[in-house]
Amino acid sequence: MPVKIGIVLPTFYGGAYEDNNPTLPRLTEFAQKCEAMGFDGLWVIDHLVVAPPIYRTAWLEPLTVLSAIAALTKRVKLGTSILVTPIRTPSILAKTLGTMDYLSGGRMILGSGVGWWDQEFEVSGVPKKERGERTEETVDIVHKLMSGPNISHDGKYWKFKDITMVPRPVQKHIPVWYAGGSAQGHANDVYTPQVERVMRRIARQADGWLSRAVTNPDLMKKDWSMVQKFAKEYDRDPKEITFAHLNLVCLTEDSDAKKEEGYKRLAKISNMPKEDVLADYMVGPRKEILARLDNLVELGVRYFVLWPTGFDYPLLDWLKETVLHRYDKVA
Repeated sequence: MPVKIGIVLPTFYGGAYEDNNPTLPRLTEFAQKCEAMGFDGLWVIDHLVVAPPIYRTAWLEPLTVLSAIAALTKRVKLGTSILVTPIRTPSILAKTLGTMDYLSGGRMILGSGVGWWDQEFEVSGVPKKERGERTEETVDIVHKLMSGPNISHDGKYWKFKDITMVPRPVQKHIPVWYAGGSAQGHANDVYTPQVERVMRRIARQADGWLSRAVTNPDLMKKDWSMVQKFAKEYDRDPKEITFAHLNLVCLTEDSDAKKEEGYKRLAKISNMPKEDVLADYMVGPRKEILARLDNLVELGVRYFVLWPTGFDYPLLDWLKETVLHRYDKVA
């Protein structure tokens, strides 16, 4: 299958450019440019509050942004990368996603994750220790409520009988792409991932896996093998699961000084150690970025969610010219 490219909307305050103010006119221009260029999707990041262990920035509320962008675009898919799912009420999330899919003509993807930042659970009144189970049950409920009339559910956290919710989505099944997996460096300490459980969740429930940026190809390869193995245990064809990868991208000229400038730009977004930023994120000259993308495609990635460091139109131009159709004939 051809490798597809999605772009993260720069919905964060501050970041790599001092004037990165994500107003609706700026987001509209950027989104419509991405659609016109032929990119597959537009993605938004979610953090309810500022999360300083990893990020220096704050984001706009993702579903609000995607609702606005849905009205201003026609073709591109609209995805969350990712939505911190356990702090959402399942019925309200189902209603919101169903309405968004209905109004957008069937373009929604729910990128879902369990979250990690303590303050988001504290302010939401949700025990962090319940995040995995709540996420799985929430996804089940969303699918049930969007499937037809008179739905009942008897779970650990929610119970209801004979509930009918409309409008139903245009898609019979809103795709769910779970994020997570092995991490390295500082991120491994912050996320403390339960890798096998995450991979089993993906194999059992997900339509796609959004592998994290703060990892390495060896860990990704190991995790993807686990997903494929577990999928077969659940009587699923692994080919039903899209292997996707999210990463920050910052193009620089090929010199140590320019690479340092690129790192400093990324450091205004990321609160990670320098060695982790340079190891994990895609910062460097075009030939190095392309080699990393080629390597990940060889590993099995079939969808890239590429995250600009701001309203970076030169990056979009390069991606369109060099990357967008580079992998069209990949098996």
